Amino acid sequence: MKPFSLMPKLGEIPTLLSSTPPMLRDILRRKYKRIPYGTVAGGFLGLLYLLNPLDLIPEALPVIGIVDDTLVVGLFLALLSRDVKKYLHWKSPHDTTQSKKN
Repeated sequence: MKPFSLMPKLGEIPTLLSSTPPMLRDILRRKYKRIPYGTVAGGFLGLLYLLNPLDLIPEALPVIGIVDDTLVVGLFLALLSRDVKKYLHWKSPHDTTQSKKN
C-alpha cells in the first residue's frame, strides 16, 4: 500500500477540490463518521488569518509579503488532502457494494 503524502501534488488538487463537497455531504448525512476536526479547525483559523489585516510578514514587503499567507493556504491544503484521501479510501468499497445492490 502506498503511504499518504502530506502535501498534495499539483495534479491531485482538482480531485481534492471536487471530492471535498461529497465528503462534507457524507459527514452531514452521518454516513462518514471520521469527522476531520483538525482540518475544520485549521480551515477556520486559516481563513481568519487570511482575512485579518495583521500579518506576520506585511504584504507591503515585495515578494516575501505573501509568504506567510501562502504557508497558511499550503498547510490547509495538506490537511485537506490527507482527509480527502482517507475519505476516498473509505468510499471506494462502499461504491462497489452499492453498485452491486442496483
